[in-house]
Amino acid sequence: MIKITKETSVSLDDVLHLYQAVGWTNYTNQPQMLSRALSHSLAIYLARYGEEIVGLVRLIGDGFSSVFVQDLIVLPSYQRQGIGSALMKQALADYKDAYQVQLATDESEKTLGFYRSLGFETLSSFQCTGMIWVDRKKLQ
Repeated sequence: MIKITKETSVSLDDVLHLYQAVGWTNYTNQPQMLSRALSHSLAIYLARYGEEIVGLVRLIGDGFSSVFVQDLIVLPSYQRQGIGSALMKQALADYKDAYQVQLATDESEKTLGFYRSLGFETLSSFQCTGMIWVDRKKLQ
């Protein structure tokens, strides 16, 4: 049975395998950045199967006006079992009074369908567009 917990702190050693399993090299190639990001998160929820950590959702923001879903990861062998939904539902319930919860994700129908099933809408639904600034030198 999967157990979801909200953590006050999470170590890099506890969750690095999740990022490696899904190939998020921006984090795995910069573990010191991930470690700092974990320690500065608004909230981190872990999904455990027994003692094994099989999923994570990491939130950033102020918790009142804006919450941003930074990372949602489920080990590939545990995907399509409701774990990602359970993680998101717990996070959304805990921050139900926040003005807005946002995220950025790829535009695949599978991913968009997943987030739509949780009540998310595209920014264009609100006559808005998303924008991002990235130091392109750091992408190389």
